[in-house]
Amino acid sequence: MKKAVFIIFIASILLCSCSRKEASDNLEFPKTKWGMSMEETLDAYGITKKDTSYYREGLTFIINDYELFGEKTSKIIFNFIDLKNGKPILCAVRVFYPDSADMNHVLKKMQKAYGKTVPEVPMYSLFQTLGDELPEREYTESEHLKLWASKSVIQSIPEDEREGYRDRWKNYQSGLKDENWDEFSQNARMVNVVWSDNGEFPSMEKNALAFNAFNLELYKEIKNQLSDDSARTNPIEGDILATDKEGSNVFDLSLLEEEDLPVEAVYTNGAKSLEELADRADVIVKGTAGEVVSDRKLGNWISFNG
Repeated sequence: MKKAVFIIFIASILLCSCSRKEASDNLEFPKTKWGMSMEETLDAYGITKKDTSYYREGLTFIINDYELFGEKTSKIIFNFIDLKNGKPILCAVRVFYPDSADMNHVLKKMQKAYGKTVPEVPMYSLFQTLGDELPEREYTESEHLKLWASKSVIQSIPEDEREGYRDRWKNYQSGLKDENWDEFSQNARMVNVVWSDNGEFPSMEKNALAFNAFNLELYKEIKNQLSDDSARTNPIEGDILATDKEGSNVFDLSLLEEEDLPVEAVYTNGAKSLEELADRADVIVKGTAGEVVSDRKLGNWISFNG
């Protein structure tokens, strides 16, 4: 009996340890998990829309005067992004403290939660700032700026799937091209966290924290897209219609030409050519019959087997 109790005790310790490690690896914001919906995030804090100082559906909400890492904040801004039609998810949080806050106390609490800081982290903006260059800025740890970062993008991507991730990632990251993908994927981190007590981090007030998990959530979305692609690779048999069930787009396969001719299809709204299809359905044509058409907005691929 004592042996059984001991085994259960050890198992519970290991389970808790694994849970803490997962949270630490993903640098999750307290009480939340990256990818939560707005409703789930509100529930995690035991509040409703009425308790927020600002709420914009699908984008952001703000709470004030909440104690975090041992000090009272002035405001916490939760940011959401819609990577999949109509499903905004938590991808970033910014925290601001009043001048009276003990930021060294906050730092110690964060080091306990997230472990050691890192000396430098390259970060990439989603917005273009100069020409078509990849908007990158490298931050270096200092007395007033502390950094945490999870693993790099490339560490999570199987080698035989890197091309698929690269091609889709370019649709979301400004300035990302085939030629700079290797550099980006090796340097960009899935999640990064910043602590600052003198406003060294851009667009932040004197005492602030920044959590950013956009790359992690984009990775998960692309992984799901590629998984869906794989499930749709088998030839369509016994039905002349191919349906993109997520986008409700229906294509008439009976109008496909021979393999040496351009593919043609009819969209349900009356398009009679690939050009019209592209204009009306926002699709990209990839080659000839037997290849694929993609819905750019949703990332869904429909296989044509001419």
